[in-house]
Amino acid sequence: MGAKKHPARQFMSRLRNFVRGSTAYAPIRRARLSALTRQAGIYPDWRELLGGETMQWRRATSTNKGPRILIATHLGLHFFVNTVDSLLAVALTWRGARVDVAFCGGALPACQMIDHGLAPSVERFSKQGPQPDFCNICHTAGNRVYEPLGLKTHILSDLLTDLDRHTANQQASRRAQGDLEPAINNRIEEHAFAGALRFFGRTTLPSTDIARKVLARYLAAAELSSRAFKRLLARDRYDIVVVHHGIYVPQGPAADAVRDAGARLVTWHASYRRSRLIFEHDDTYHRSMIAEPTLRWASRPLTAEQDAELEAYLESRVDGSQDWITFQRAGPQPLDQLETTLGVNFKKPTALLIGSVAWDARLHYKSSAYGEMMNWAIDTAKWFATRPDQQLIIRCHPGEVLNSPRAQDRLDDMVRNAFHELPPNIIIVPPESDLNTYSLAKACGHALIYNTKMGVELAARGMPIIVAGDAWIRGKGFSRDASSPSEYFALLAQIFNMKNLDARQHRLARRYAYHFFFRRCIPVNCLDTKNGWPLCSLSDHAATRARPGFDAGLDVICNSVLEGTPFEYDDEPLDDVLNPIPAKVRNGHEAQFV
Repeated sequence: MGAKKHPARQFMSRLRNFVRGSTAYAPIRRARLSALTRQAGIYPDWRELLGGETMQWRRATSTNKGPRILIATHLGLHFFVNTVDSLLAVALTWRGARVDVAFCGGALPACQMIDHGLAPSVERFSKQGPQPDFCNICHTAGNRVYEPLGLKTHILSDLLTDLDRHTANQQASRRAQGDLEPAINNRIEEHAFAGALRFFGRTTLPSTDIARKVLARYLAAAELSSRAFKRLLARDRYDIVVVHHGIYVPQGPAADAVRDAGARLVTWHASYRRSRLIFEHDDTYHRSMIAEPTLRWASRPLTAEQDAELEAYLESRVDGSQDWITFQRAGPQPLDQLETTLGVNFKKPTALLIGSVAWDARLHYKSSAYGEMMNWAIDTAKWFATRPDQQLIIRCHPGEVLNSPRAQDRLDDMVRNAFHELPPNIIIVPPESDLNTYSLAKACGHALIYNTKMGVELAARGMPIIVAGDAWIRGKGFSRDASSPSEYFALLAQIFNMKNLDARQHRLARRYAYHFFFRRCIPVNCLDTKNGWPLCSLSDHAATRARPGFDAGLDVICNSVLEGTPFEYDDEPLDDVLNPIPAKVRNGHEAQFV
């Protein structure tokens, strides 16, 4: 059984992938990418944004004596990263820091910008890498963003020799002929395998000649990234390095090089909530949030106002109205509609298994009970197959088809392939489905998760949740956590005896949800999300708002970068009434744009 399959969507998906995978499409793609990088609003125009503050800016960049900070943007074609990184560069410079930036410059035989859906044929990429189709456009775009700021720019390709490239390629080619799994505690291999898995959108690499060639490219790229960054840090001795998320290639090897050099590492990522960012010290937030000390949230009771704020936000998550990252295609749906669409009877005991994007889950998190998410989902389905009086709904993550890269290992395919015929009490909701995940969760009342962040929201609603992977809610005192398959199935046998969270657990769950969505997700007023795509642009007065005192969230971020304090927003309301731009400054900026 399963939800409606949306054949038209699936056809368009296949057609889009076919066109993208055609080498004949490569020249059109290059021309489109090049045109996009020049389109107004795609990248910040700092020549215009600085406006009347150009002289003050030049004075700051030439006389600042503060900490040396490197903004390791790397990827000129990443619209969102260049927007945020350049804003950070400006904000930190206004606060006295000496800021440099770093880009790849076409140095690498593979990188995060490319995946199987973007490359003009995987075979072409396996032979030639990104250089013919992406590198020149990427490098030019990054230069265009930062050139008006006059900041010193480092190019990784300038830090590498021909011998480096030859040695890295030779070693990578030999290694790629071995096991298609990274060696334990080999960080270069871990980053390379992560990059290759992301490229293919798979949880494991196929043992094919093309896959091994792609892996070899990522192995060489990881090694070259590491060498270039180690040389840069040994030469220039930065105090702090800011890296977007700190995983994949080249960011992962760069983050390792920063830690090895004894400099402070800061990573950042887009949060769910609109115009908010998540920052972390020393590691990607995906991992650090798992081990975050409970003292940072468990002993902080919510006020009535905070609790109401949280409730309003949780309600908004159903349709994503307050978010810039959402996977819900439709708003809430009534019980009878869900029953009709799925052919289920919610009067029977029903559990909801909420899948993650499998390749994403494998790379971001450890595995506490199962080595891999797909195995967990298949084993759970087999367990329910022997209990026809109970129902299991498997909600495949919409990101499997909405994300880039698109998943080639799909959860619905994997579960169906595990059965000769899918039992009638196992219902699969495919990633293309319009069914609202929150409505499904409410109808089922019991959730099984591997590591989805949705566990934070459902626990805040009081729902009993069994955790099989390293989700953020593990070990927080309000979920049922398994550390082995046997523990998991022991918990699963009791699932329909599990009641909603008791008062103490519910309080903890809501405190944690508030901590994450309101304190850790830091608002930045300079980020304008009205256009929808790209994810954000900068407001007209961003250069002024980046100064101390105009944007409370940006103040928190910059102070934490400079001082090493936790990246937490302090619940102060943030709007133009409380943080006005003085009329003299505002009018001066407007005069510059007439």
